[in-house]
Amino acid sequence: MPVVLQGYELRFRGHGGVATIIPKESAKIHGLLWDITPECEKALDQYEGIPHLYTKESVVVVNEKDHSSYRVMVYVMTPEYAKIPQEPALFYFQGILQGYHQNKLPRQALFNALHATREDVAAALHAESVKDFEQFRFKWYNGKSKSNAGKPRPKGKGR
Repeated sequence: MPVVLQGYELRFRGHGGVATIIPKESAKIHGLLWDITPECEKALDQYEGIPHLYTKESVVVVNEKDHSSYRVMVYVMTPEYAKIPQEPALFYFQGILQGYHQNKLPRQALFNALHATREDVAAALHAESVKDFEQFRFKWYNGKSKSNAGKPRPKGKGR
């Protein structure tokens, strides 16, 4: 059954860029509600990497057709991996896209999640390059030779 989860958005995270949900007040995620047996849940727990890659949380989803709500279990990536933005592999993304298409879920939301993840990756790369630059700059300013310590640097072009 198609349902909506309010207050979360879809992103791709962790090593390999797998799907997870992250809190965002103004967002919502379209998905499917599945009725699973305890045996299926146990198999899913193993497949999803409980408790290392994902944890389980309880959330409320709404059927937009009749406005009925359900308290359900969802898999949410652990903080250790959720902080690593990563684009999904093409075959993985295409598999999710096929599921969206088959179940008539709004596919644009999936592309929005991919775009937002790409922005997160770019921001993370920028932050790392700034950190690397700062470390390099610190070493350059402090130099390896003690003979330059305390001496003013010459002024020249480019300063």
